[in-house]
Amino acid sequence: MARAMFAKLREPYVVGVASRIFGQVIAFVSVAVASRYLDLEVFGTYALAWAAAVIGNTFVFTGLYQALLRSRDFERERDTLLWLLLTVGCAFAIVLVAFGLLSGGFATAQGYALLAFAPIPLLSAPAAWWEAQLVRAKRVRAASLYVLVAETAALAVAILMLTSGWQIEALIAARYAAVLAGVVLTGALVRRLPRLAFRRDTVRTARRTALPLWGTSAVHLFTNYGTDIILGAFAPAAMVGAYRGGARIAITASNLVLQPLTMLSWSRFTGIEKSGNSLAAMRAAWADNMALGAAILWPMNAAVAMLAPALVVTILDETWLAAAGVVAILSVSRAIGFGGALLEPVMMTAANGRLQFLIRLWGAGILFILLLPFARFGAEAAAFAHLASSVFVATLSLVAIARTLEMPVAHMVKAFAPGLALTGVVVAVILTSGTLIDGGGIATGLALKIGAIVLAWSGLMIVFLTRRILVLPKP
Repeated sequence: MARAMFAKLREPYVVGVASRIFGQVIAFVSVAVASRYLDLEVFGTYALAWAAAVIGNTFVFTGLYQALLRSRDFERERDTLLWLLLTVGCAFAIVLVAFGLLSGGFATAQGYALLAFAPIPLLSAPAAWWEAQLVRAKRVRAASLYVLVAETAALAVAILMLTSGWQIEALIAARYAAVLAGVVLTGALVRRLPRLAFRRDTVRTARRTALPLWGTSAVHLFTNYGTDIILGAFAPAAMVGAYRGGARIAITASNLVLQPLTMLSWSRFTGIEKSGNSLAAMRAAWADNMALGAAILWPMNAAVAMLAPALVVTILDETWLAAAGVVAILSVSRAIGFGGALLEPVMMTAANGRLQFLIRLWGAGILFILLLPFARFGAEAAAFAHLASSVFVATLSLVAIARTLEMPVAHMVKAFAPGLALTGVVVAVILTSGTLIDGGGIATGLALKIGAIVLAWSGLMIVFLTRRILVLPKP
C-alpha cells in the first residue's frame, strides 16, 4: 500500500501540480510581503513593466519551444533553434528598451522599470531551450521542480531587499534571481551545450509550428495583460495595481492546474502525433486531461470567488480591498475560460493551427472592443470585459474541438461531470459553514472554511480516483 501510494505521488502530474502549488504559494507570499511595504501605485508601476517583460518571455517559451518538442530530427535541428530563440529574446529586449526610453528613461519610475526588465527575455532563452529538451525527454518532473527552486530564490531576494528598505528594486531583483536560477538549473539538468550550427531548412520547418503559436500567444497575452496596458492608459497606476493584485490571486488559482496540465498535454499529444495514432487516442487524451483539470480548477475557482474579500484582506492588506471584486470576477472568468485550455495542443497536432489562432484572435478582439469603453470605469468593469471574452472563447473552442476530434457532445459533458459535482460540494460547504465559523475573526474564519473545503473535496476526489472516474494524466 505504501509503495503504491509513493508511486502515485511520483506521477508526473502530481509532481507538476505539487511544484506549481508551492510555486504559486511563493508568488502569493511575494505579493503579500510586497503589500506590506509598497502602495498600490508602486505595485502598479512594477506590474505594467513586468507585463511587458512577460510578453517577451512568453514568445521565448512558445513557438520555437514547441518546434523543439515536435522536431523529427532533433540532433540536427536543436542548435539552430537555440540561436533562433536568442534572436527572439534579443528582439524583445530592444523593444523594451525603446518603450523605456519613450516613457522617460531613468528619469521616470515607469521608464526605469521598463529599462530594468529589458534583458530578461534574452536571458530566458537558454532556459527555454533546455526546458524543452527536458519535456521532450519526458522529464516532466524535473521541468516542473526547477521552476519551484527558481521562485524560491526570487522570494528570498524579494524579502531580503524589501525588509532592507528597497522598493520596486526589490521586485525587479527578485525576477532576475528567478531567471538566472532557471538558466543554471536547466543547464545542469540537461548538460548539453549548443554548437555553432545554423540550418535554413530548420528555420523553414520551425516556422510552420512557431508562427501560428506566436499568433495565439499574442492573443493570449493581450487577454491576460492587455487589460493592464489599457487601464494604464485611462487610469492611474494605483488602479492598475488593484487590478493586477486581484488578477494575481485569480490567476494563481488557475495556474496551479493549467501549467502542469498544458505541459503534459503537449507531451502526450505530440507523442500521439508522432506515433500516427487515431483520433480515438486524441479524444481519450483530451477527455482524461480536461476531466481532471476541471475537477481541480472549478472547485478552486469557486472557493476563491466566494471568499475573495477575506482572501484579499488576509493575504494582502486592508488597503488593497479594492482588488476583491476583481478577484471574484476573474476567478469566474478563468473557470469558464478553461473550456479552451487544450485548444492549442489539439489543433496543432490535428493540423488545424489556423483555426485555433482565429478563435483566440476573435476572443481578443471582443476583449479589446469591450475594454475601450469600460476600462475608464475602473478595475471591476475591466474584469467583466474579461469575463465576457472568456465565455466567447470557451464556447468556440469546445465547438472546434468537438468537430476536430469528432467527439459527441455527450462525451464532453461526461468529461466535465466530476468537476461539476466537486464544485457543487465546495459551494455547499461554503454556504453552510458561514454562520458556524465566522465568529473568530476574518483570518480564523477563512482558515476554517478552507480546511472544511479541502476535507470535503479530498474525500470525493479520492473516491473518483480510486474508481477511475478520474485518472492522472501522463506525458
